[in-house]
Amino acid sequence: MHPIHDQNLSPTQVTQLTRAMLSVALVDGIHPAEAALIGQFYETSRSADMPSTATVLARPDAHAFDAGALAGSTPEFADTVVLMCLMAAYADGSLSPAERNHVQTLATALGVNAGRFDALLAQVRDELVGAISHLPDAGSVAAVVRELAAAD
Repeated sequence: MHPIHDQNLSPTQVTQLTRAMLSVALVDGIHPAEAALIGQFYETSRSADMPSTATVLARPDAHAFDAGALAGSTPEFADTVVLMCLMAAYADGSLSPAERNHVQTLATALGVNAGRFDALLAQVRDELVGAISHLPDAGSVAAVVRELAAAD
């Protein structure tokens, strides 16, 4: 399940979600894979009157992201923000402790409790494992699963 397919996001929500994802990617420097994921999300979600994807990605650190802007979000949008931020963090191959802490801070601002955060993190990890589970090299898949489990 892709978290945004079950929702119609407003332009404000698309902007907030994109900025949240960029804030996660900026924690340890934006990796090309993170930029690609964020750019793909924004491009497929933005309306014609919103800034271009190139404009948004050109200066991702131009404005500090305020997690307080997410307060009062619906539980569905809160889950989407946490899921997409975790996916952005994992896009470069790993979730660093600093990225995880940052996403947890966003989750707290959204009213997502620790148990729900852990469930969303497990969902992202399951999706990542599912994406590679068809590969013929079972040893490599097992190594990735161990690495994901060790990240806690």
